[in-house]
Amino acid sequence: MIPRRRIPIAGRDLRDVFTAPFVPRTQDAADIAAFEEAFRQRVGCAYAVATASGREALLLIVDALRLGPGDEMIVPAYTLGELLPLIAARGIRCVAADIDPATLNVTAARVGARITPKTRAILVDHLFGAPCEIGALMQLAARHGLPLIEDCAHAVGAYADGKPVGSFGDAALFSLEVSKGVATFGGGMLTTSNRQIAEHARQAVADRLRHPGPAVRKAALKYVEEMAVRSPLYALAARLMFGGRGNGFERAYRRAHDQLRQPSVGYSGMQARIGLRRLGALDERNRRFNAMWLELADDLPPGFAAPLRDRHGSPAFYNFAARYDGDIVRLRRAAQTQGLDLAIRGEVMDDCAVLLGQADCPEAAAAYAKIVQVPLHDGLGADGPRRVAKKLAAAACQCR
Repeated sequence: MIPRRRIPIAGRDLRDVFTAPFVPRTQDAADIAAFEEAFRQRVGCAYAVATASGREALLLIVDALRLGPGDEMIVPAYTLGELLPLIAARGIRCVAADIDPATLNVTAARVGARITPKTRAILVDHLFGAPCEIGALMQLAARHGLPLIEDCAHAVGAYADGKPVGSFGDAALFSLEVSKGVATFGGGMLTTSNRQIAEHARQAVADRLRHPGPAVRKAALKYVEEMAVRSPLYALAARLMFGGRGNGFERAYRRAHDQLRQPSVGYSGMQARIGLRRLGALDERNRRFNAMWLELADDLPPGFAAPLRDRHGSPAFYNFAARYDGDIVRLRRAAQTQGLDLAIRGEVMDDCAVLLGQADCPEAAAAYAKIVQVPLHDGLGADGPRRVAKKLAAAACQCR
């Protein structure tokens, strides 16, 4: 079975995990500051603040902009649905803007159609690492006097108009989760050139507990998962670890994940040390995976279509998503018989328009119904894209 994801394990990462409890706090503080500075320089903004998660970074931005009850925020109709209740908890009403079916990102025209007198902010993302039309969106936001927030969770290392994403809006959020381009076993980064936003964020995280315990537990669970997916008995191991109601492994992972998102937990020095190495290797990672992405896109069987990733800039890599013109549920079942683990529907992204009670975002609805996430990761080897394409073709043939 080819798993949908693999978690890179490096010897130096293991060393950092095992030695984390013994590193002096002064060294942790210095390493966090060094990582923030390296990230700031990479994005090309004035400030960078490490946070417990990308979601916390978003909430810090929202609070710094003084958004609250009665305000509206425009959000992409096809994105991570878990963001919506976080924003709604501040009393803000989310309004979904539909996406371009070719790129899966929002456009200035679609966002502009959602602006009302109550609109106070615009949230855009660079989905699956593909830059959105950020230049046109910035012009739209400027015309209406609205702050624009960039969700760069998928797009670290991507460029638009020759500039790094995350440097355009009033502020941006990055995710440092295990599947992201700069993965540090959780965490996030807020970037901005707005001093007020940076000072608010810095003050909010100043007293956080920097102990590595939650991140170490999360790393340990992820290593267990990686050992399982490397096993020839992966299909059975996956059912034991992730299937059924008595899923102790998944519950333990979620507890560790939730601990990293507690208001009292801050970004740790252990994570920063891993992050500095991953940030230094980012360009090579994106180059390698973008080449694999193109190879798989070129080999897709009939009935599949990959999104356009370079219409508005140079993409970063975050997963391989493709549109399938048949029944994605049947396709996934067939793919499992071929030894291929596909993700569909809410395992990929959410139809946020439906979650918000809107029925006027048909392209997001179509993406939710037709997009499949196909494995593309380091564990595949040099002939990986070709093998995945062959298994995908065989699965599609079974569905005819």
